[in-house]
Amino acid sequence: MTKKTVSLIFLLALLITGCASQYSNRQLFELLEGMGFRTVQHEKGVVVFLPEVYFEFDSSQLTAVAQEKLSDIGGVLTDPRASSRRILVEGHTDSIGSNAYNETLSLNRADAVADALVSNGVDDRRITRRGYGKKYPIAPNTMQDGRDNPEGRAQNRRVEIVVVDNH
Repeated sequence: MTKKTVSLIFLLALLITGCASQYSNRQLFELLEGMGFRTVQHEKGVVVFLPEVYFEFDSSQLTAVAQEKLSDIGGVLTDPRASSRRILVEGHTDSIGSNAYNETLSLNRADAVADALVSNGVDDRRITRRGYGKKYPIAPNTMQDGRDNPEGRAQNRRVEIVVVDNH
């Protein structure tokens, strides 16, 4: 069985059994994980990491693959059991460029992802967009010897979606 099939079975089971009217963090986590997204439960809610939505250097343009992934996430977020949750879309950059430039670029990336979610039916009033620039890297931008680390920088050009816990 594919991950997408497992997700659909999970959704059907919830519908049939008439489970709670809202997804719990655990249910949302399992659903998104079953769809193939790297997801963690955090004190803020459920965080979806979008490795397919890395951005090219100096760009906030979404790829076709990114658009497809965001369509899948949009389908989850428009489900009535998730529709009361607020959504944080947080953009990030690598370390090249000034702080001001990177904060603007990271916000443009967050806007691109948020706009894609809105185009997939998510109410824009639920979404908060943030640009953190180069403040929170997830990989080293340089090697230990000081040389450039293009792979690490690519990982830092990202957006994370936080589905905020209502409780």
